[in-house]
Amino acid sequence: MKIAVTGANGFVGSNFANHFHHQGHEVVAIVRPKSPADLLNPAIAIRRTDYQNGLESALEGVEILIHNAGAIRARSFAQMVAANVETTRWVMEAFNRSETAQRLVYISSQAASRPSRANEEVTESEPSAPVDWYGRSKLLAERIIRAECSREWVVVRPVSVYGPGEKDFLQVFKAVKAGISFRIGRREQYLNLIHIDELCEFTELCCSHPGAVGEVFFASNGKTYTHHEFMAACAKALGRKKTLDIAIPVPLAVLGFHAGELFETLTGKVTLLNKQKMKEIIGVNWVCSIAKARSILGWDPHPDLEAQLGKTFAWYREHGWL
Repeated sequence: MKIAVTGANGFVGSNFANHFHHQGHEVVAIVRPKSPADLLNPAIAIRRTDYQNGLESALEGVEILIHNAGAIRARSFAQMVAANVETTRWVMEAFNRSETAQRLVYISSQAASRPSRANEEVTESEPSAPVDWYGRSKLLAERIIRAECSREWVVVRPVSVYGPGEKDFLQVFKAVKAGISFRIGRREQYLNLIHIDELCEFTELCCSHPGAVGEVFFASNGKTYTHHEFMAACAKALGRKKTLDIAIPVPLAVLGFHAGELFETLTGKVTLLNKQKMKEIIGVNWVCSIAKARSILGWDPHPDLEAQLGKTFAWYREHGWL
Protein backbone atom coordinates (compact mmCIF):
# COMPACT_ATOMS: atom_id res chain seq x y z
CA MET A 1 0.00 0.00 0.00
CA LYS A 2 0.99 3.62 -0.44
CA ILE A 3 0.47 5.28 2.93
CA ALA A 4 0.72 8.98 3.83
CA VAL A 5 1.23 10.20 7.40
CA THR A 6 0.52 13.80 8.37
CA GLY A 7 2.56 15.28 11.20
CA ALA A 8 5.28 12.76 10.37
CA ASN A 9 8.05 14.82 11.97
CA GLY A 10 6.93 14.29 15.59
CA PHE A 11 7.21 11.41 18.04
CA VAL A 12 4.08 9.49 17.03
CA GLY A 13 4.04 10.47 13.36
CA SER A 14 7.68 9.57 12.70
CA ASN A 15 7.16 6.19 14.36
CA PHE A 16 4.14 5.55 12.14
CA ALA A 17 6.11 6.44 9.01
CA ASN A 18 9.16 4.38 10.00
CA HIS A 19 6.99 1.40 11.02
CA PHE A 20 5.08 1.23 7.74
CA HIS A 21 8.29 1.73 5.75
CA HIS A 22 9.86 -1.18 7.64
CA GLN A 23 6.76 -3.27 6.83
CA GLY A 24 7.46 -2.77 3.14
CA HIS A 25 4.87 -0.13 2.32
CA GLU A 26 5.55 2.97 0.24
CA VAL A 27 5.37 5.83 2.72
CA VAL A 28 4.87 9.55 2.21
CA ALA A 29 5.75 11.74 5.18
CA ILE A 30 3.68 14.94 5.15
CA VAL A 31 5.20 17.75 7.21
CA ARG A 32 5.01 21.53 7.38
CA PRO A 33 7.51 23.54 5.31
CA LYS A 34 9.99 24.34 8.10
CA SER A 35 9.55 21.22 10.26
CA PRO A 36 12.65 19.07 10.86
CA ALA A 37 12.55 15.53 9.52
CA ASP A 38 15.55 14.03 11.31
CA LEU A 39 13.46 11.30 13.00
CA LEU A 40 12.46 9.78 9.67
CA ASN A 41 14.19 7.01 7.77
CA PRO A 42 16.15 8.74 4.96
CA ALA A 43 14.48 6.45 2.40
CA ILE A 44 11.01 7.87 3.14
CA ALA A 45 9.63 10.45 0.71
CA ILE A 46 8.89 13.81 2.34
CA ARG A 47 6.22 16.16 1.04
CA ARG A 48 5.98 19.58 2.65
CA THR A 49 2.74 21.54 2.91
CA ASP A 50 1.00 24.08 5.14
CA TYR A 51 -2.09 21.80 4.90
CA GLN A 52 -4.27 24.61 3.59
CA ASN A 53 -2.47 24.72 0.24
CA GLY A 54 -0.81 22.00 -1.79
CA LEU A 55 -2.15 19.05 0.18
CA GLU A 56 -3.82 17.45 -2.84
CA SER A 57 -0.51 17.12 -4.66
CA ALA A 58 1.03 15.69 -1.49
CA LEU A 59 -1.64 12.95 -1.56
CA GLU A 60 -0.99 12.00 -5.17
CA GLY A 61 -1.11 8.21 -5.51
CA VAL A 62 -1.83 7.67 -1.80
CA GLU A 63 -4.25 4.88 -0.83
CA ILE A 64 -4.28 5.18 2.98
CA LEU A 65 -4.01 8.48 4.84
CA ILE A 66 -3.11 8.49 8.53
CA HIS A 67 -3.98 11.94 9.84
CA ASN A 68 -1.84 12.54 12.90
CA ALA A 69 -0.94 16.24 12.59
CA GLY A 70 -2.14 18.60 15.30
CA ALA A 71 -1.27 20.24 18.60
CA ILE A 72 -1.31 18.91 22.15
CA ARG A 73 -0.83 22.29 23.81
CA ALA A 74 -1.82 25.84 22.84
CA ARG A 75 -2.12 29.27 24.39
CA SER A 76 -5.86 29.52 23.69
CA PHE A 77 -8.81 27.40 22.62
CA ALA A 78 -8.85 29.27 19.29
CA GLN A 79 -5.26 28.17 18.64
CA MET A 80 -6.16 24.59 19.57
CA VAL A 81 -9.13 24.63 17.20
CA ALA A 82 -6.95 26.00 14.40
CA ALA A 83 -4.37 23.25 14.90
CA ASN A 84 -6.70 20.29 15.41
CA VAL A 85 -10.06 21.14 13.85
CA GLU A 86 -9.29 23.43 10.92
CA THR A 87 -6.30 21.31 9.87
CA THR A 88 -8.46 18.19 10.01
CA ARG A 89 -11.05 19.81 7.77
CA TRP A 90 -8.39 20.72 5.18
CA VAL A 91 -6.95 17.21 5.32
CA MET A 92 -10.36 15.56 4.99
CA GLU A 93 -11.42 17.78 2.08
CA ALA A 94 -8.20 16.95 0.21
CA PHE A 95 -8.76 13.27 1.01
CA ASN A 96 -12.32 13.45 -0.37
CA ARG A 97 -11.03 14.98 -3.62
CA SER A 98 -8.19 12.50 -4.06
CA GLU A 99 -8.47 10.11 -7.00
CA THR A 100 -6.67 7.27 -5.22
CA ALA A 101 -7.23 7.63 -1.46
CA GLN A 102 -9.43 4.89 -0.01
CA ARG A 103 -9.27 5.11 3.78
CA LEU A 104 -8.66 7.90 6.31
CA VAL A 105 -7.39 6.86 9.74
CA TYR A 106 -7.68 9.74 12.20
CA ILE A 107 -5.47 9.68 15.29
CA SER A 108 -7.64 11.29 17.94
CA SER A 109 -7.17 10.83 21.69
CA GLN A 110 -8.65 9.28 24.80
CA ALA A 111 -9.09 12.91 25.87
CA ALA A 112 -11.95 13.21 23.33
CA SER A 113 -13.96 10.82 25.51
CA ARG A 114 -14.25 11.44 29.24
CA PRO A 115 -12.51 10.54 32.49
CA SER A 116 -13.55 7.36 34.25
CA ARG A 117 -14.86 6.70 37.73
CA ALA A 118 -11.88 5.12 39.52
CA ASN A 119 -10.88 2.03 37.50
CA GLU A 120 -14.23 1.59 35.69
CA GLU A 121 -13.67 1.24 31.95
CA VAL A 122 -15.22 3.81 29.62
CA THR A 123 -16.45 2.46 26.25
CA GLU A 124 -16.58 4.15 22.85
CA SER A 125 -20.40 4.19 22.90
CA GLU A 126 -20.64 6.36 26.01
CA PRO A 127 -21.27 10.11 25.62
CA SER A 128 -18.10 12.19 25.45
CA ALA A 129 -17.32 14.84 28.04
CA PRO A 130 -13.82 16.26 27.42
CA VAL A 131 -12.32 18.19 30.31
CA ASP A 132 -9.91 20.47 28.44
CA TRP A 133 -9.29 22.33 25.18
CA TYR A 134 -7.31 19.48 23.68
CA GLY A 135 -10.04 16.88 24.24
CA ARG A 136 -12.75 19.24 22.99
CA SER A 137 -10.81 20.02 19.80
CA LYS A 138 -10.18 16.33 19.13
CA LEU A 139 -13.88 15.54 19.56
CA LEU A 140 -14.83 18.36 17.16
CA ALA A 141 -12.39 16.96 14.59
CA GLU A 142 -13.88 13.48 15.02
CA ARG A 143 -17.35 14.87 14.36
CA ILE A 144 -16.23 16.55 11.13
CA ILE A 145 -14.81 13.28 9.84
CA ARG A 146 -17.86 11.25 10.83
CA ALA A 147 -20.23 13.74 9.20
CA GLU A 148 -18.35 14.78 6.08
CA CYS A 149 -15.83 12.12 5.07
CA SER A 150 -17.07 10.65 1.78
CA ARG A 151 -14.92 7.50 1.87
CA GLU A 152 -13.80 4.92 4.42
CA TRP A 153 -12.76 6.35 7.77
CA VAL A 154 -11.58 5.05 11.15
CA VAL A 155 -11.04 7.00 14.38
CA VAL A 156 -8.34 5.85 16.82
CA ARG A 157 -8.30 7.17 20.40
CA PRO A 158 -4.90 6.32 21.89
CA VAL A 159 -4.37 6.47 25.63
CA SER A 160 -1.11 7.91 27.02
CA VAL A 161 1.69 6.90 24.64
CA TYR A 162 5.25 6.24 25.82
CA GLY A 163 8.43 5.02 24.19
CA PRO A 164 11.81 6.17 22.84
CA GLY A 165 11.69 9.85 21.90
CA GLU A 166 8.55 10.75 23.90
CA LYS A 167 9.04 13.94 25.92
CA ASP A 168 6.00 14.49 28.16
CA PHE A 169 6.86 11.65 30.58
CA LEU A 170 10.52 12.66 30.66
CA GLN A 171 10.30 14.86 33.78
CA VAL A 172 8.63 11.99 35.65
CA PHE A 173 11.40 9.64 34.56
CA LYS A 174 14.07 12.12 35.67
CA ALA A 175 12.48 12.34 39.11
CA VAL A 176 12.46 8.55 39.46
CA LYS A 177 16.08 8.39 38.37
CA ALA A 178 16.85 10.85 41.18
CA GLY A 179 15.09 8.52 43.63
CA ILE A 180 11.80 10.39 43.93
CA SER A 181 8.38 8.87 43.34
CA PHE A 182 5.59 11.43 43.54
CA ARG A 183 1.84 11.68 43.14
CA ILE A 184 -0.78 14.36 43.62
CA GLY A 185 -3.00 13.83 46.65
CA ARG A 186 -3.43 10.65 48.65
CA ARG A 187 -6.20 9.07 46.59
CA GLU A 188 -4.98 6.45 44.12
CA GLN A 189 -5.37 7.29 40.45
CA TYR A 190 -5.82 4.88 37.55
CA LEU A 191 -4.64 5.07 33.95
CA ASN A 192 -4.05 3.14 30.74
CA LEU A 193 -0.87 3.15 28.67
CA ILE A 194 0.29 2.07 25.23
CA HIS A 195 3.85 1.73 23.93
CA ILE A 196 4.51 3.45 20.61
CA ASP A 197 5.29 0.09 18.96
CA GLU A 198 1.90 -1.23 20.11
CA LEU A 199 0.18 1.88 18.76
CA CYS A 200 1.85 1.35 15.38
CA GLU A 201 0.58 -2.25 15.30
CA PHE A 202 -2.91 -1.12 16.32
CA THR A 203 -2.98 1.55 13.62
CA GLU A 204 -1.82 -1.00 11.04
CA LEU A 205 -4.92 -3.07 11.84
CA CYS A 206 -7.10 0.00 11.36
CA CYS A 207 -5.52 0.64 7.95
CA SER A 208 -6.41 -2.77 6.55
CA HIS A 209 -9.16 -4.48 8.54
CA PRO A 210 -12.55 -4.33 6.75
CA GLY A 211 -14.40 -4.27 10.07
CA ALA A 212 -12.65 -1.06 11.12
CA VAL A 213 -14.52 1.14 8.66
CA GLY A 214 -16.83 3.70 10.24
CA GLU A 215 -15.75 2.82 13.79
CA VAL A 216 -14.14 4.56 16.76
CA PHE A 217 -11.63 2.55 18.79
CA PHE A 218 -9.78 3.12 22.04
CA ALA A 219 -6.15 1.99 21.69
CA SER A 220 -4.38 0.73 24.80
CA ASN A 221 -2.32 -2.25 25.92
CA GLY A 222 -5.35 -3.63 27.73
CA LYS A 223 -4.08 -3.16 31.28
CA THR A 224 -5.07 -0.70 33.97
CA TYR A 225 -2.31 0.66 36.19
CA THR A 226 -2.42 2.64 39.37
CA HIS A 227 -0.12 5.65 39.48
CA HIS A 228 1.86 3.82 42.18
CA GLU A 229 2.30 0.76 39.95
CA PHE A 230 3.53 2.89 37.08
CA MET A 231 6.06 4.72 39.25
CA ALA A 232 7.23 1.41 40.75
CA ALA A 233 7.72 -0.06 37.26
CA CYS A 234 9.77 3.01 36.30
CA ALA A 235 11.94 2.61 39.39
CA LYS A 236 12.51 -1.09 38.73
CA ALA A 237 13.34 -0.51 35.08
CA LEU A 238 15.86 2.14 36.14
CA GLY A 239 17.38 -0.15 38.76
CA ARG A 240 16.22 1.93 41.72
CA LYS A 241 15.59 -0.36 44.69
CA LYS A 242 14.19 2.42 46.84
CA THR A 243 12.52 5.74 46.12
CA LEU A 244 11.29 8.55 48.31
CA ASP A 245 7.51 8.50 47.94
CA ILE A 246 6.03 12.00 48.07
CA ALA A 247 2.31 12.82 48.04
CA ILE A 248 1.99 16.42 46.84
CA PRO A 249 -1.01 18.06 48.52
CA VAL A 250 -3.69 18.97 46.00
CA PRO A 251 -3.75 22.71 46.96
CA LEU A 252 0.02 22.89 46.45
CA ALA A 253 -0.26 21.16 43.07
CA VAL A 254 -3.03 23.56 42.03
CA LEU A 255 -0.78 26.46 43.00
CA GLY A 256 1.98 25.00 40.82
CA PHE A 257 -0.28 24.72 37.79
CA HIS A 258 -1.50 28.30 38.27
CA ALA A 259 2.13 29.45 38.53
CA GLY A 260 2.82 27.68 35.23
CA GLU A 261 -0.13 29.50 33.68
CA LEU A 262 1.32 32.84 34.87
CA PHE A 263 4.69 31.89 33.38
CA GLU A 264 2.99 31.22 30.04
CA THR A 265 1.25 34.60 30.15
CA LEU A 266 4.50 36.42 30.88
CA THR A 267 6.69 34.56 28.39
CA GLY A 268 4.27 33.45 25.66
CA LYS A 269 5.66 29.92 25.97
CA VAL A 270 3.41 26.86 26.42
CA THR A 271 4.46 24.51 29.23
CA LEU A 272 3.27 21.25 30.80
CA LEU A 273 2.12 23.14 33.89
CA ASN A 274 -1.03 25.12 33.15
CA LYS A 275 -4.70 25.10 34.09
CA GLN A 276 -5.66 23.01 31.06
CA LYS A 277 -3.21 20.26 31.99
CA MET A 278 -4.41 20.50 35.59
CA LYS A 279 -7.88 19.44 34.44
CA GLU A 280 -6.39 16.24 32.97
CA ILE A 281 -4.34 15.32 36.02
CA ILE A 282 -5.70 16.37 39.40
CA GLY A 283 -8.29 13.94 40.75
CA VAL A 284 -8.90 12.43 37.31
CA ASN A 285 -8.73 8.78 36.17
CA TRP A 286 -8.30 7.75 32.54
CA VAL A 287 -9.40 4.15 32.02
CA CYS A 288 -11.05 2.75 28.89
CA SER A 289 -12.14 -0.58 27.46
CA ILE A 290 -10.55 -2.23 24.40
CA ALA A 291 -13.26 -4.91 24.21
CA LYS A 292 -14.47 -3.44 20.91
CA ALA A 293 -10.98 -3.57 19.35
CA ARG A 294 -10.51 -7.13 20.62
CA SER A 295 -13.83 -8.21 19.10
CA ILE A 296 -13.69 -6.44 15.74
CA LEU A 297 -9.96 -6.11 15.01
CA GLY A 298 -8.64 -9.12 16.91
CA TRP A 299 -6.41 -6.77 18.91
CA ASP A 300 -4.56 -8.95 21.42
CA PRO A 301 -1.74 -7.03 23.13
CA HIS A 302 0.78 -8.70 25.45
CA PRO A 303 2.30 -5.78 27.35
CA ASP A 304 5.49 -5.98 29.38
CA LEU A 305 5.63 -2.54 30.98
CA GLU A 306 8.93 -3.04 32.78
CA ALA A 307 10.75 -4.34 29.69
CA GLN A 308 9.32 -1.63 27.45
CA LEU A 309 10.23 1.06 29.97
CA GLY A 310 13.73 -0.43 30.15
CA LYS A 311 14.15 -0.08 26.37
CA THR A 312 12.77 3.46 26.55
CA PHE A 313 15.22 4.44 29.28
CA ALA A 314 18.10 2.87 27.34
CA TRP A 315 17.20 5.11 24.38
CA TYR A 316 17.07 8.18 26.64
CA ARG A 317 20.53 7.39 28.04
CA GLU A 318 21.96 6.76 24.59
CA HIS A 319 20.70 10.14 23.38
CA GLY A 320 21.67 12.02 26.54
CA TRP A 321 18.12 12.73 27.68
CA LEU A 322 18.30 10.85 30.98
